[in-house]
Amino acid sequence: MNPVAVVTGASSGIGLAIAEQLSSEGYKVFNFDLRPGDEESKIEFIQCDVSDDSSVISAMRWIHDKAGRLDVLVNNCGLQYMAPVEDFPKEKWDLLIGVMLTGTFLCSREAFKYMKPNKFGRIVNISSVHGKLASPYKAAYVAAKHGVHGLAKVIAIEGAEHGITVNTVCPGFVDTPLMRQQVQSQMELNDLGEEEVLEKVFLKDQCLKKLTQPDQVAGMVKFLVSKEASTITGEAFNVSGGWGMGL
Repeated sequence: MNPVAVVTGASSGIGLAIAEQLSSEGYKVFNFDLRPGDEESKIEFIQCDVSDDSSVISAMRWIHDKAGRLDVLVNNCGLQYMAPVEDFPKEKWDLLIGVMLTGTFLCSREAFKYMKPNKFGRIVNISSVHGKLASPYKAAYVAAKHGVHGLAKVIAIEGAEHGITVNTVCPGFVDTPLMRQQVQSQMELNDLGEEEVLEKVFLKDQCLKKLTQPDQVAGMVKFLVSKEASTITGEAFNVSGGWGMGL
């Protein structure tokens, strides 16, 4: 029987790259997202609001009833909103914390229940270098990502005796459609070319002056769920071109 993986937010970008790599490794992969991706995919879509308790419980139960097991969970859902802290709307705070921190908790909690009896499980959280440091105007995003790191350590400790490992991947700037939109906006705002915007705005704190590719993040996830990584748990790995080095 093929191993089973859930990847949240796998309709596009990093999540899609992770789901496709796991599928190529023989996993039956399910995508928890609000809407399916535009492209045809072998990844089975399940509509799920990861910030909603009943939605997550129902989706996880459906997978377990259908597949009979759950081996891997990748918590990837994310979004961004920027504003000065004194102007930060509570509804945006609640949204970001709900998706990225509460969503990670709910999905991990339900996955843990199904992994524990099998004495095996791999949970990988897609965080950010902002889970280790901070930037202005990103109060909710930074708070959520820092929270994910603490949560991962707790679950890693609790899961160890049950063969469950929990690790976190911290991308820097990744070449996704959303990232390209941000680059275009900065080009227009600063009257600069693409390479100048990347180097002077986005990649100024990186040693390697290039965007990370989604497949590179997915490759780290693929390693962390492999047997070669079976003694790695509670760790957070940067995939960031050197940004946040030493953290």
